Amino acid sequence: MFWRLSFALILLTSSAVAQPKFSSKYEKRTAQSLLLSSPVSNPSSNIISYFGFNNARRELWLGTLGGLNVLEDTALQFRTVTDFARFNRQGVQSLTVLGDTIWAATSTRRDGQPTGDGLMFSLDGGRTWSERAQPLDRPTDTLEQYGINTLKALPIIVPQQNVIYSMSFRSASATQPNGSIWIASWSGGIRRSTNNGESWQRMVLPPDNVQRIAPTDTLRFAFEPRRGTTGELTFLGFSVLAASDGSVWCGTVDGVCRTTQADSLYPAWTKFNRRFSGLSGNWIIAIREQHTATDTLIWLASWRADDNAERFGASYTSDNGRTWRIALDNERLYDFAFNGDTVYAVGSNGLFISPNKGRTWINKRNLIDKDNPRQFIGTSAEFFGCFVQPLSTGGKRLWVGTADGTAISDDGGNTWQILRANKSVATAETRTYAYPNPFAPSLDGQVRIRYKLSRDATVTIRILDFSMNLVATPVNAQPRRSDREEEDVWNGKTNFGGKVANGVYFYSIEAKGQEPIYGKIMVLN
Repeated sequence: MFWRLSFALILLTSSAVAQPKFSSKYEKRTAQSLLLSSPVSNPSSNIISYFGFNNARRELWLGTLGGLNVLEDTALQFRTVTDFARFNRQGVQSLTVLGDTIWAATSTRRDGQPTGDGLMFSLDGGRTWSERAQPLDRPTDTLEQYGINTLKALPIIVPQQNVIYSMSFRSASATQPNGSIWIASWSGGIRRSTNNGESWQRMVLPPDNVQRIAPTDTLRFAFEPRRGTTGELTFLGFSVLAASDGSVWCGTVDGVCRTTQADSLYPAWTKFNRRFSGLSGNWIIAIREQHTATDTLIWLASWRADDNAERFGASYTSDNGRTWRIALDNERLYDFAFNGDTVYAVGSNGLFISPNKGRTWINKRNLIDKDNPRQFIGTSAEFFGCFVQPLSTGGKRLWVGTADGTAISDDGGNTWQILRANKSVATAETRTYAYPNPFAPSLDGQVRIRYKLSRDATVTIRILDFSMNLVATPVNAQPRRSDREEEDVWNGKTNFGGKVANGVYFYSIEAKGQEPIYGKIMVLN
């Protein structure tokens, strides 16, 4: 994912200029010629964290750090939405797709803090788009109605620490003909809109240490997210799921809350967390739904929050929360995907696969391209997102988004194809480039050296320091082809295994019978 948070650091700056709760802006952009870029063979970013699928159109939507991409069915031809510049400047922070309805949100940084930057949505499968401002309260919104109760509330009037980390669209009903979009926006909590984002309702959930609330209860608490030592962890929203049975699940830093009254003005809620239900941890990072031939399961990526008794892991239920099980104990997970009984989970330690609904697991860390073993996902990379795409051929394609590129598999994770947002070497003046550059060995693991030969040859790559002394030889007399762009890696170490110092390094690509190709790498740990 594109975020790093510590909920203990939440700050709400009340001196910022307030924004209205109701947005009058409804700008619809219909410039078809500007909507999508020409198709290319790679995604617009190496980091893909969010996925959504339009089954009728057979289109897969990808939320990437470089914008919103879409591709059709089996073809690996990526097109980028170009109508909204901030999609491409700041990437996509969350994404939900249900039929032709698509919602996406972006974020930025302001005053050194993660900052919500608004939403875009399409009701026609991405052919036209409308824009919405970040949902905010008025300074006068100091009271919140919930059934018979009027609760004191802290208005969220600035976009800082108010990022939409998750969203889910609920289909239309008799009382909500436009459907409803649910968002989890950290200090903004859980919110719902039934009019395509023209106005938003803050959802009142059970406060800390309370398991259930209903609109007919007499309640005495302040509707205020945790900031420092005041406020409630429950009102920090992080994930949301509109489930297929009509219920809605909302993930917070004090557990997950479920309602079966999602159409109601004031839904009743039940909370599940470590204390009440035995979840591994209270901070719910992701909520996903698994359908099998015999049952439906809800999976949570549940992290440790503020209690040392909590643990990282997966918490899951097959009976809507009456009982819970824990899997992948102490694993920091980000996402899940499913294919029948098979569960895919991704996190800091790679990809985990269970063929039997979470009873047993195997771990896959080093994903290698089946056609080119020098294309691989580095072992130090975090895995952020996963998705199982149904194909028109009847097969399924597994997508895994990591910090080091994207891996896809058409056989359930046995073999892989690695995708990266590489620019062609043909656009580089020296016929080569290295990335990431600057290169931080402790963070990046390895730097990739990309180049194009004029003909097949035996290649040696040498790393030289600023005085042109030999530092390392990552490739020594190995055959390379000229019918494709080649890529080799250097791990930031000398030939003797020592870590190199920060500074500028040069590399030479020496192909037998050809002029050497030179490039430069900045090492910056």
